[in-house]
Amino acid sequence: MTIDSALERYLQTLPREPVPGRELWRDVNGQVQGQYFQCSLTSAFEPLVTLADRGVVAHEGSIRTYAEDGVGLAAWKLFAMAADDTSLVSLDRLTRLVHAINYFAADGEHKLVLNVHNRLLAAVADDHGAAFRRALESLGLPIGRFVIQVPASANDDLPLLLHVVGNYRRNGFAVSLQASDPAEAGALMAHAMPDWLKLDMRRTWTDRQLSGLRASAEGAGVTLIGRRLQDDEAVERLQNAGIVLGQGRVIADEPVPARGLHVRAVPEQHKLERA
Repeated sequence: MTIDSALERYLQTLPREPVPGRELWRDVNGQVQGQYFQCSLTSAFEPLVTLADRGVVAHEGSIRTYAEDGVGLAAWKLFAMAADDTSLVSLDRLTRLVHAINYFAADGEHKLVLNVHNRLLAAVADDHGAAFRRALESLGLPIGRFVIQVPASANDDLPLLLHVVGNYRRNGFAVSLQASDPAEAGALMAHAMPDWLKLDMRRTWTDRQLSGLRASAEGAGVTLIGRRLQDDEAVERLQNAGIVLGQGRVIADEPVPARGLHVRAVPEQHKLERA
């Protein structure tokens, strides 16, 4: 294990089973889990890849939950349990910290994309990312390897979005935004200038629109990523437009736990094609 010594020392202090009063513990596989009410939450990681050769360039953390009866809650139900802003902020930071620890403890090699909950944006009055940055620094984790992904719902309030993006940037984080149509994508590039901009490929995008966005993104220094890719046609259209990165079930398997990060996954569709 080549993890930073500060992180390694912290991992050694964690109990090996849930303990009252402790938010974090390690399971039998060494993966860190968080405790929230009667649920344990841990990490899964979805790859973002180059469309040409499926080379991994980043992973996006997502929540997996478990309960004593073996049945966990969906992520949205877990966050719905946070009735007030203080609880919501604590849960949101807890999930991101769990992902960060698990990824780097497993020697994750790429950038790590972490989502923030839409309610957190308004619940935190100012300096978004400051508390999380301090937590990462205390563990010796490199801020430059993290990308904060702002929910698409934040696009409806441009002043708040710009405020949030600016705060995360001042705290050293790259920022990823999400767009559902060409007008929204163009506005986000013009006003927020994100590091990454994800295009929802379940929606309708013409070839001309994709090519135009790619040209605009190059001029603005924005990296475009096709997300929710569900068929080979969408992949081909992105490639024809000059967009080289993507995310979705057609180009990579389901999210994997930390111990599966170094296993090269091949989507079932492509396994069948090669059989």
